[in-house]
Amino acid sequence: MQIQRIQTVYIFLAMVAMMIFLIVPYGEVHYIANEPVGVEKLYVMYEYGLLIPAAATVILLITDIFLYRNMSLQRKVLTICLLLTLCCIAVVCFALFKQAKAEGIDAVFSVWDILLPIAVVFELLGLSAIAKDIKLLNSYNRLR
Repeated sequence: MQIQRIQTVYIFLAMVAMMIFLIVPYGEVHYIANEPVGVEKLYVMYEYGLLIPAAATVILLITDIFLYRNMSLQRKVLTICLLLTLCCIAVVCFALFKQAKAEGIDAVFSVWDILLPIAVVFELLGLSAIAKDIKLLNSYNRLR
């Protein structure tokens, strides 16, 4: 096995998307109280319910890049990363819809929220590339 496999590129791109998501605001809150409308940006760094799965995803994706010699373990770790990314999507939707509506404020998605589905797509592409490599290696082993 070599590190120049296509799943390494997909995993790296998913890691970059998640790292950018950690830095940029994921939404805005518009306060509609008796005062004039105030806008506050929501950052991942201040929401521990979102920071923990997002940071864990980044750390697992970094380690997953170097697991290219053990493809079954790489697939398992990437599946865990996919589940954590889906968890991040659920937490963002919960924070912006349910929690904001319950507190009587108006919340809006950010443009940067597209990074989460992009990371999911790259993780799915990585899983399919790993499955193709495992299938190819099994066919070579049958020929031996």
